[in-house]
Amino acid sequence: MWAATALASVLVLPVKATNLEQGAADAIGEVFSSAYQSEAKETTIGPAESQKAVDENGGYSQAAHKLGAREYVYVTAVRLEAHIVLTATRYDADGKFVYSAKMPASSLDDIEPASERLARALFNLQSTDQARTMSNVTHTEQGQPTRVGSQKVAGFKGSFTYPHGWSDKVATQMSGAFDLRLENGMHFIEFGVGFTVAAPGQRYGYGGFWLDMGGDWYLLDTSTAPYVGIGIMPRLMGDSIANLAPYLQGGVMFFRESSTRLYTDFRVAQNLVPVGFDRPDAPRKHLYPTELTFSIGMGF
Repeated sequence: MWAATALASVLVLPVKATNLEQGAADAIGEVFSSAYQSEAKETTIGPAESQKAVDENGGYSQAAHKLGAREYVYVTAVRLEAHIVLTATRYDADGKFVYSAKMPASSLDDIEPASERLARALFNLQSTDQARTMSNVTHTEQGQPTRVGSQKVAGFKGSFTYPHGWSDKVATQMSGAFDLRLENGMHFIEFGVGFTVAAPGQRYGYGGFWLDMGGDWYLLDTSTAPYVGIGIMPRLMGDSIANLAPYLQGGVMFFRESSTRLYTDFRVAQNLVPVGFDRPDAPRKHLYPTELTFSIGMGF
């Protein structure tokens, strides 16, 4: 055993269980040990081997030092009337407290996602709410009004746009739009339709109707996740018959597991078709503005 665990750095001690059968406690210990090893990306010594080391050396710290581990994790599981409460605590090899986290599980079927969440929280020194991802939501949370199984986010967004006319100053714009996002795992497709108006007072200003079609990819599988995307906007802008503007965007989606979403993004779009301007005091002007847009949206 000593040779097999010589490179291990974490001891996961046997689960101390209350109102649970020993077989269930052992299963919880093995599942949590595997989850912690996956999160820490280091070799861990599981509950069975850890208990042998504790028995032979007389204590947790002694066992950790004997095996060359820098820390150990102590887990308790208490079955209450309707759920199981898991508590995990990190200690360094000398027995000094590092961090503790608690996570409920509705049943033994919840132990796997609960253990993943608890291991993530414990290793990163964060709450179990902060450690939630789209893949470690428990059955209890899925039973609440969440969007865990849904893929449609329909809502509205408002935008402020600064068109950069390069050699000519163009009026800033405000937009309102209906926005639909069809989400699947780590990406979503975006469709929208909106209307833009230009602020008065500038020599050159344009507005009109537009469509939005794009694809975006999440960078993190978390409740609050940044994303990047590309798309294109076919439009009727100014007095031009048609207009086309591809774009790049980056943003953040909040409350991904919730039935109500909030998101914000920043977009850079380039007009490929010129926007025409007719003024009585000057000849017709054609511009290719670059548009910088900040948007805030809410989906349901």
